Amino acid sequence: MMKSSRTMQIFSSVRSAGKPVGTWLRLLLIVFLVVGVSACSTRFLYDKIDSFVVWKIGGYVSLSKPQKEELKRQLGDQLEVVRQDELPRVAGVLDEAARGIESGYVTPEMLDDGYRQMLALVDEFMLGIVPVSEWFLLSLSDEQVAELFENLEELNQEMYEDYSGPTAEERRENRDKSAIKMAQRFTGRLSSEQKFLITDALARMADSSEEWIEYQREWQRRFRALVENPPPSQAFRDELTLLFVYPRSFHTPEYRATVDANRAIFNDMLAELLTGLTDKQRSRVVEKLDGYAEILRKLSEDPD
Repeated sequence: MMKSSRTMQIFSSVRSAGKPVGTWLRLLLIVFLVVGVSACSTRFLYDKIDSFVVWKIGGYVSLSKPQKEELKRQLGDQLEVVRQDELPRVAGVLDEAARGIESGYVTPEMLDDGYRQMLALVDEFMLGIVPVSEWFLLSLSDEQVAELFENLEELNQEMYEDYSGPTAEERRENRDKSAIKMAQRFTGRLSSEQKFLITDALARMADSSEEWIEYQREWQRRFRALVENPPPSQAFRDELTLLFVYPRSFHTPEYRATVDANRAIFNDMLAELLTGLTDKQRSRVVEKLDGYAEILRKLSEDPD
């Protein structure tokens, strides 16, 4: 439980748009990256994701027994597709990253390529859960829809407060601590120069908290309108696909430019950090990435 709690913190910056079915993406990632578990334990956790997600969604909306059973069945079917088809490809991306780091020469372009590969896999993953989400949302009664959005609004307020923070200084301090802590999970202890490399890059990134909140609100406005007033089937699925798979289409040009500029700064920093690792740090990072890739490959194999 302690390891799962710590891993949850790693993904606290991967903000959900308030979509209860979509949250299982983060749950799946958490299972992948639980530090120190065996492949056998990870397989056990993976096989329980469908039950855990149904239980988690039950915290947003009261489901009937038939709804729970059907949601669990559909999630289980999709997880099986992911296990066999997508996990080996994620392992391949991790392998490529490990070999680049092992070589001692990492460029921003290499990091950006890896990011785009992972983004494409996430998009494919989200495409797979659109039919599950469509069935689930259309199965809700008017009373359940009202309950769902009442609970989501409470969650949203907490999320906005947590994301923005009372002051810009507090946001900066929290961001610096989180980034260093995350890096050290892979590298081990960083030197003061390495820590400065991280915090200096973060200081040069634009604070997009307000723009992010506005984007989230627009996403949620469209999501709520879709669920409360569903159009005919194909139009419903098209809009749901846009919301779940291509939410970046709701970015304003200004917000998109800020996000892209920040990612470029981050890639430059990370490339310099990874290229300048000590031999001990480099070996540790490679060992972790190779370990994650091996876990994913074992998960993708049919059980004996």
